[in-house]
Amino acid sequence: MTDRQRVLIRTALGIVLLAVITHTRADPDLWGHVQFGRDIVSEATIPRLDPYAFTSDREWINHEWLAECAMYIAFAVGRGPGLVVLKVLVVFGMLALLWNGLKRQQVDPPTRDLLMALAVVGTFPQLNHVRPQVFSVLAFAALVWILESGGSARRLLLIPPLFAAWVNFHGGWIVGGGVLAIWTVLTLVSVRRGAPLDAPARGGSAPGGSQDPPLHEGVLLLGAGAMALVGTLANPYGLRMWQFLTATVGFGRAEITDWQPLYRLGAGYVALWIVLSLAAIVGIMHAWRSRTWELRRLVLVAVLAVASFQVSRLEAFFAIAVVLLLGPDIAAALRARRSPSSAPQATRRRFAAALTIVVVATLIIGGVVVSASNVTCVRMAADQSEPEIVAMVKQRGLQGRLVVWFDWGEYAIWHFAPDLLVSIDGRRETVYSDQVMQKHLSFYYVPASRDAFLAETLPDYIWLPVDLPVVSNLVAEGWTPLYRGPRSIWLSRDATNPEPTQSSLADIGRRCFPGP
Repeated sequence: MTDRQRVLIRTALGIVLLAVITHTRADPDLWGHVQFGRDIVSEATIPRLDPYAFTSDREWINHEWLAECAMYIAFAVGRGPGLVVLKVLVVFGMLALLWNGLKRQQVDPPTRDLLMALAVVGTFPQLNHVRPQVFSVLAFAALVWILESGGSARRLLLIPPLFAAWVNFHGGWIVGGGVLAIWTVLTLVSVRRGAPLDAPARGGSAPGGSQDPPLHEGVLLLGAGAMALVGTLANPYGLRMWQFLTATVGFGRAEITDWQPLYRLGAGYVALWIVLSLAAIVGIMHAWRSRTWELRRLVLVAVLAVASFQVSRLEAFFAIAVVLLLGPDIAAALRARRSPSSAPQATRRRFAAALTIVVVATLIIGGVVVSASNVTCVRMAADQSEPEIVAMVKQRGLQGRLVVWFDWGEYAIWHFAPDLLVSIDGRRETVYSDQVMQKHLSFYYVPASRDAFLAETLPDYIWLPVDLPVVSNLVAEGWTPLYRGPRSIWLSRDATNPEPTQSSLADIGRRCFPGP
């Protein structure tokens, strides 16, 4: 293959990956994130009491406030495309760190391209949305980039400011703290007594043995970790941020999709995890056979493999760890399997060149078209409510209390506040206690609980998916439909003006944030 063909193939791969990166969906919380960021920026303060719900029973600890400000500014500048550009910039930042780390570890260009593609695909389920979690993916990549630097004091000193910023963007800094703690402990355990203080951490092992870090790296990691812990107090809530996250972070989130084990989310998620695991196994086996393995790298990848299988949102962290920590070993394994081939005949060379040009041109044109389309729209989910709902509410001038489906709460806040207060939305631990959440789940799925729930909340309106068990009971008890569509129904306590609006949409096509 000629150098020109390699350049064309890499260009096509880059554009195809760009098409993947720019594809963006609207998370159910996106409306709230942008709205809350707007409030913070416009009022120059972080609200402590929630103004949007009538059932909130907690002080609002907004642990994602800085991410929401960034999201609002991006939206204010460029609307939906502005949000896509913000996400793409974050992803590019992650990829730049991975590229630099692989290049520093002398991974050959073909394998580097392959690993970059693996990183894009491996992080896609978490980076397919615009949400605060994307900043955690970037911060985690920065942390691993620092850790794999071989004990560079200059890089390790970046850890405290990284955590001081991370704590204000997203709660994923807890995972980063756990990774830093594991890495530090294993560094101290693996230290070779008597090793020179300037010994390299990668590629400097004794012949026939595993690679061990030098003593000074463990000391620096301890100091950086202690400063990082203090740095996480640099948030608007101080120590209360720790208390809030300690009380709320856990595995018991049955209603949150990306907190579920991979096997509950479908074959695609499991297949991606298997691909990442196979790549990790290739690297680990080569490191073991060549006796260049490093305990902390192997343990960290294994821990993230197990954790990501149990909690799907950690899969992006697993992908980053595989690429950066095992990339050199994967590259060495692939080089060992490559066998020199005889030079192709002239006819075969011409045919291969022509075929390459056709395939590459198709990929480039298709990638550019898809990327251009993706940038223009943050896609709303197909199961989002019908757009006529917003027009109906505005036309009737509805005001009061709205019991709403969990995933539609922040959509309702965006379109209906302050006229309508919601009963629940995606800020489950931040403004609602677990009791409030459980009462809503019982109301949705256990019709017998509806009387107690309605007596406590006293709603004026109820907006739910039309197929929920409680809907038919509510209609039978006198709740009046103001809107009825294929996906949702809007009920009113007031029986006046009972003529419901009917959905007339056979196919609403592509809908873009913020809708309706």
